Parts: sequence; structure tokens; C-alpha cells
Amino acid sequence: MAKESQPDDLFQPLLARIQQETDSPDKKLQLLYSSRGYFDAPQASEILHALSRPEDKIKAIKMLEARLCRMNCRDARLVLTAFNIQNDRLVALDSVKRVLTDYQTVVGEEYLLMTFPFECDKRAALNIIRTVRSDVADKIGAGGHQGYAAMGGLFSQARPLLPHMYGSLQEQALHMPGHGKIEVPPTAKPSVVPSIYTGHPSYAYPVDKSYIEDRGYPGTVGFPAKVVGPSHYPGGAPSLGNHGGAPAPTGFPRLDSRGFAY
Repeated sequence: MAKESQPDDLFQPLLARIQQETDSPDKKLQLLYSSRGYFDAPQASEILHALSRPEDKIKAIKMLEARLCRMNCRDARLVLTAFNIQNDRLVALDSVKRVLTDYQTVVGEEYLLMTFPFECDKRAALNIIRTVRSDVADKIGAGGHQGYAAMGGLFSQARPLLPHMYGSLQEQALHMPGHGKIEVPPTAKPSVVPSIYTGHPSYAYPVDKSYIEDRGYPGTVGFPAKVVGPSHYPGGAPSLGNHGGAPAPTGFPRLDSRGFAY
């Protein structure tokens, strides 16, 4: 699920409390730590500007690392420029690198590199960005499926003049994760959403017994009464509240309007 930043009516009181806290700089961090919700790039930048000490800004960006929304590199500059020390900007980049959306493009890299004036910091920033790159797995080795042997030899399962034993590069790309046709097992239930926790049992629990089958009253065989018309929840069980009801939920269905049994 995508993270949504908190609205202004919740963020502005938090920012005001942080700005108006003058007793101790640590109390500003406590207010940020005890807050709730997620922050986008402008909101995170305003919080960082509300802190004066550089060490407090480092602690704040570490707190915000798991609570940042997705942002592009242009918006990430607002967060990085809130730090005055160049080395602190590298630490901040290491905290926001996982929420960047266009860091693999040339324009995204240029926006990030414009934040660092020195060449050594630019190279360090590129190394930080490349630690979360995932496009390496999308590349296929043209003459792959080979193993190195002793004395410079090669082990290969490919026939001579047929380097691609498993098909062309286009066919191999379709079998990569995230590409090609989506195959659903025959026994899978598309309507059941599995749990996001691997150790949690499935949510596909069997259908429970009805209220009458589980808590039937003695001597009420055939209850509830068969009333002509659609049956609504709880379908004949006793009323669960003043807002609920069902066909003949209580009483004796064999009694007529005069109160005599027939």
C-alpha cells in the first residue's frame, strides 16, 4: 500500500509544536518521534529546517527514513538542502534513497548531483544511489550458461554454433520475474487475498456454523418461520440490537394474530 502524507490540518500543529519548543532540543526530537503519519518531501524539509543543530537533523532524518512517502529526485533536493554540512547530506541521501522514483534516470541523477558542489561528494552520492539499483537483474548474458573449468577451459551446455541453448534473448526475457504471462496455479483462489506475513495462517477460513445451528433453542424445530419474501441478516436469529431484525426473530411462529395456537 502506498504511503499518503498527512494533511495540513495535522501537520501544521506538529510543526508549530516543534518550532515553539524552546526548553531543550531533545524535546523537539521527542515530539517528532511520538508523532504519527507519513511525510512528503516539503513536510520533511520544514521539519528539518525547524531544527537548528546539525546532529539533531541527522537524528531527525533517521526517524523519518521509514515514514517518507515516494518522491522524485527534484523533491528530494528539498530534504538534502536542509543540511548545511556536505557530509550530512550524504547521510541524508542514504536515508531517502529507498523512496526515490527516478534515481535510475539521467535527469534524476543530475538533480541529486546538483546538491553536492564537490567532486568527491558527487562520486560518493553516485555510489550511494547504486546500492539500491534493481536494473542489474534485468540484463541477460548473451553467451551465458557457461562455467569455468581448469586451465582456462569452459563448461557449456550449448551446442556448437548455437550459443543460446534456452532460446533467444527475447524468449529468456519473458521468463524473468515480473515479465511475460502471469501464470496462476489451478488450485489458487483468486478471490482470496493471502496474508502479507509469511508465518501467518491463511485468511481462507471455512464457513462457520449459523446462529441457529450453533445456539439452537430446545423445542424450536423448524425455527425460524418460513416467511414469504427475501431474508436479511441475521436471517432468523434473535435480534442483535435495536437496529437489527429478521423474519420472526423472536416469539412463536405458530401463533396467529389472535394469540391462539393452531
